[in-house]
Amino acid sequence: MTNLLKAGLLSIGTVFFWGLLNVSLRFLVIEYGCHPVALACSTALFCSLALIAVGDYKVRITPILQNRNTWFFGLTQILKNICLIYAFVYISSTQTNLLTNIEIVFSLLLTWLFLHRRPNRVDLLAMVFILIGCLVIVAGLPASVMVVATLWVFGGSLLTALRAIFAEVHPGNKKELSARERCAVTGWILLASSGAFIIFFVILSVIASWLPESTVAETLILRRMPLPQEFISGPNVVGGLIVGVAIYAISMYFYFYAICLSNNEYFMMYRSLQAVFTYLVEVSFAAFTVLPMVHLSSSDWFAAIAIILSSFAMILMRGRRGQALLKTLNKKE
Repeated sequence: MTNLLKAGLLSIGTVFFWGLLNVSLRFLVIEYGCHPVALACSTALFCSLALIAVGDYKVRITPILQNRNTWFFGLTQILKNICLIYAFVYISSTQTNLLTNIEIVFSLLLTWLFLHRRPNRVDLLAMVFILIGCLVIVAGLPASVMVVATLWVFGGSLLTALRAIFAEVHPGNKKELSARERCAVTGWILLASSGAFIIFFVILSVIASWLPESTVAETLILRRMPLPQEFISGPNVVGGLIVGVAIYAISMYFYFYAICLSNNEYFMMYRSLQAVFTYLVEVSFAAFTVLPMVHLSSSDWFAAIAIILSSFAMILMRGRRGQALLKTLNKKE
């Protein structure tokens, strides 16, 4: 089996597990009432321990933890997970996945602003179709959840784009790293950030428990804080353990292995199809669990196809053949 074929299979496995991850998190929130903040922290914590266990123990940890980009990366990763889990409360995992393609637009704008990479004509055209597709899906949402769901999804997508920039400029993110070394680096970053988040939220929730109820009710961030006991509740701990180790960690290992065998652009072509895999997983879950069946209108399907094809085309043009085609088109002008 060639490396490229193996990378393709690993990429498909990664995207499938990411779809399974999203649907499982939504199931834990809806069926067992897990608090999104506590669930995001526990999932990241158990995932980090699994990644460290399978990672290369020779990786130097001290320089990683001393770099400020490490903490920015961890902060955006946890906050992104929290935003998306909150979105699952209001809309399906499939709709969330389709809307998260707006992160491609955010990434292009942020890399243009901070890394001075100008988008090409294909990028700009794809951005237009992605934006139109996202607007169509948002317009089809119930009025009662339209604004709040969109804000959570777009907030998580913006954090994903920021995380990618922090990862790119991080000195520990080197192309020559093996899959096990990448597991160790990411595992320690997630362990540090999730541990810090848990400590912060537990302290904040304890402080909130001492304040008058009227003060808590009037303060949005305190009102949304999980209670201290929610971090150690059975569903949160067991759910975070199963999802973090059996799904999240495996998907990260597959992802690191895939990009080591190929490159990130090759993987992202499969990543653009994540909504398809998520839809298949969610329909299967809905048939056997309490999750509501996914219903997409004809306009939603049109928007989904536009988003997926635009994302795929944009990523394809970043490959070697795509760049050669762009040079040819520019010469003809």
